[in-house]
Amino acid sequence: LTSLFLHNNRFYYDGKIYRFLKGGPSNSGLIETLSNIYLNQMDNFLIDQSSTKQNEFYGRYQNQIFFTWNQSLDELEQILKSMKSEYHHLSFDIHIG
Repeated sequence: LTSLFLHNNRFYYDGKIYRFLKGGPSNSGLIETLSNIYLNQMDNFLIDQSSTKQNEFYGRYQNQIFFTWNQSLDELEQILKSMKSEYHHLSFDIHIG
């Protein structure tokens, strides 16, 4: 069923019918569920990296991740580098501030 949904998902825009070539609509319940299953591994990776630290916070809503970091910037950059290497097929926009 998942394959059927992903390969036959169409939408109407500006008088034309289009088909998703990759992925699907982010407001679809199935896409949200599949995203959560897939991103759970990355959640665990980041939580494991910060769980040994004290007073840290981690949260994710859909594909937006937020976490606090109270250690050195060098340590954070190393973890983010590891994450980018582990999940090289994903695109990341990282904002520190």
